[in-house]
Amino acid sequence: MLPKSKWRQFGHEGNNKKGIIVHNTNNQQMSAEELEKWLKNDCRTSQGCHFIVDHKEVRKVMPLSWSVYNVGNALAFGNTDCIAVEICSNPSEKLYLLGQSKAIDLIIMLMGKFGLTSHDIYFHRDFQQNINCPAQILNIYGSKDKFLQEIERRINGD
Repeated sequence: MLPKSKWRQFGHEGNNKKGIIVHNTNNQQMSAEELEKWLKNDCRTSQGCHFIVDHKEVRKVMPLSWSVYNVGNALAFGNTDCIAVEICSNPSEKLYLLGQSKAIDLIIMLMGKFGLTSHDIYFHRDFQQNINCPAQILNIYGSKDKFLQEIERRINGD
């Protein structure tokens, strides 16, 4: 978890948890641990997330009680009412898919905890159409609907 002194850089207190926003990092080389260290030490922007996931682990970096700036306009629904999940891109599709599987498990857990459905899952590009995020998911599945079908399949135990 990022130190409390960094929380205001990435958001503000209060989050209604009405949705989950899925992102892919635009950096093929950073692990979840390295990205968290970068957010803690080097990041000078306000773009953040609640969770970072790679093929090894899920790292919670911000409390869920805080809104996190992750989709443009600071007061947009995606920033004030959603949980941001960042999946680390990876040049190895095998390693990326392991991380994505961990992220889907996390998303399903969050859906259950907060009474959300697949209709409450968003992609970064749902808020900023000119952003191709989550690019690696879109490259693999071709569409948001197919990714959501994978989540539903996992929920149903198929």
